[in-house]
Amino acid sequence: MKTASRFMAAAAFAWAILAGGGAGAADLYTVRGVHVDETAKSAAAARTVAQANGQRQALIQLLKRLTLPEDWAALPQVDDRTAQDAVRGFQVASEKASSTRYIADLNVSFQPDAVQRLLRARNIPFGETQAKPALLLAVLDMGGSRMLWEDRNPWRDAWAASDLADSMTPLIMPLGDVQEFSLVTPQQAISGDRAALAALAARYGTDEVVVAHAVANPEGTKIDVTATRYGAQSAAPISRSYQATTQGPDAFSDMARAAATDLLLALGADWKRAIVVRDGEAAQLTASAHYATLEQWEAIRRGLSTAPLVKGLQVEGIAATGAEVEISYRGTPEKLALSLAQSNIALTQDGDGWSLRLR
Repeated sequence: MKTASRFMAAAAFAWAILAGGGAGAADLYTVRGVHVDETAKSAAAARTVAQANGQRQALIQLLKRLTLPEDWAALPQVDDRTAQDAVRGFQVASEKASSTRYIADLNVSFQPDAVQRLLRARNIPFGETQAKPALLLAVLDMGGSRMLWEDRNPWRDAWAASDLADSMTPLIMPLGDVQEFSLVTPQQAISGDRAALAALAARYGTDEVVVAHAVANPEGTKIDVTATRYGAQSAAPISRSYQATTQGPDAFSDMARAAATDLLLALGADWKRAIVVRDGEAAQLTASAHYATLEQWEAIRRGLSTAPLVKGLQVEGIAATGAEVEISYRGTPEKLALSLAQSNIALTQDGDGWSLRLR
């Protein structure tokens, strides 16, 4: 039986994603759960060092989040000054201290303009459009058992501790209530039973599911993982192996958390290749917006105004059921259409030109 605290935490997370309207609910420029552990002559000195290191680690993670893996070797070196100049603010999510040691988890937010300047200075392309969230199912084979919904599933816990909402391809952790046990079994998850997966995903307002299947060796010092995406954005499965780098009772948890963090970046790579725009790619197009109500028009206008690739919007004419708009944007029409689709706006072209409609 699930504990009340876990149920409430999962419910709060899912509601934050759904209530915020999907991809727009998160903040790409915030990195959550950065773990720091420092020792110094005093707790205050350890705190100062830990928080500086945490901000630096967070900026390194953010730069990788926004960019393509093939560009990571060209990323700027991040020192304490670089990180501090880019920080917008930070929160301490949890902390413990002794007379000489400081341990904490930090949530660090950065100034978008400052981060973008770092990347543009090196001509490194980056993405700002999040994909729609997908549902995550974390299946673990360990010690002769196959776990998915169990309360003590350390592979699921590792993902729950990751920054799922703020990634380029955000993920939703299902609640794991009794009804969901019967909707998708562990075997259905790893076999890719599309009907079962679609039924579960529909409960969370998404049509995308990621199944992360981890198989541990008998000693619990290694896991082989296959992450498979099912849905409209399906891609080739990602298969990787991870080895424990620490010893003791937390060794498996540390390995699993490192694996989840790595896979979260890997899952975003294909999306970034589809959405990332090289600097200098700028264009304009004129489109006819079609709607039945003013509320629909407002939804289209709001989606255009907040889409990262849209740099300017001019309404040329407006009527009760349609409007003519001129869009200034970066990239190609295909990338613009993909970006707008994340806000449920369809950009299409036919013999009469470009059209905008709510999906």
